[in-house]
Amino acid sequence: MLFAAAFLALAIRTSAEPLPTKRPNVEILKVSHRGASRFAPENTIPAIEKALDFGFDYIEIDVRYAKDGVPVLMHDENVKRTTDGNGLISDMTLEEIKKLDASAATEWRGKFKDVRVPTLEEALRTIQGRASVYIDQKDPPRPILLSLLKQYGFYPDRCVIVGGNPNALAFLKLDPSAQILLSIRNVEDIPEILKLYPHPKAFNTTSGILSRELVEKAHSLGIMIFMNTLGFEDMPPIMKKVISAGVDAIQTDHPDDLLKVIAKIKKEREK
Repeated sequence: MLFAAAFLALAIRTSAEPLPTKRPNVEILKVSHRGASRFAPENTIPAIEKALDFGFDYIEIDVRYAKDGVPVLMHDENVKRTTDGNGLISDMTLEEIKKLDASAATEWRGKFKDVRVPTLEEALRTIQGRASVYIDQKDPPRPILLSLLKQYGFYPDRCVIVGGNPNALAFLKLDPSAQILLSIRNVEDIPEILKLYPHPKAFNTTSGILSRELVEKAHSLGIMIFMNTLGFEDMPPIMKKVISAGVDAIQTDHPDDLLKVIAKIKKEREK
């Protein structure tokens, strides 16, 4: 597949003005992956609270649906890795899910106790007024997702909706006016992508294909660049590269390291 689609829920623009490129971009939007998942169990209220304590602009959370249709925070299809239970989240009712201990994973034993799997609504209540939300759709979206985002004031201006291509198209059915965040492999992909989706808000990519040309081309079209520095790329030298390239947003599992990198760059500029 040429690209995976995602949706950035912001007011639609029929024509985009060019965006300025700041190098280094010390005002880069900071996205904390699954909350602050190195400091608390992923996709839980403690992880969200910790990411908010770090002052991040976006909190990334994974959304799936319980058997009775309630959206809950869970990355995997099966609850086994992150809770004391076993089975598909889609086969469990919310009542059954709420009996699970989301702090049961080995690395959290003795550090957290009796942490529940939160509903999307509980997460939105926690984040409301303190940050924006970056939602990774692990299941095809349902109307309740859009309804809750609107109810708590996140839609359209304070949320990013992400998903694979089928889930992205499904979200368009919920709101045809939603703009799109598209994953991109190189600058040569841009003309072909824009034929299919002429008004994207942002491109999503990784540091391995990051270039000045890509940033400048996207910004000339009024399109932002979102960067994932996850896994082996999630380290200070890569973060510095991304910030120096003028990228608009960065997602990380290491919020503490990212803040240190930004502070160091600011200090160097003051000399």
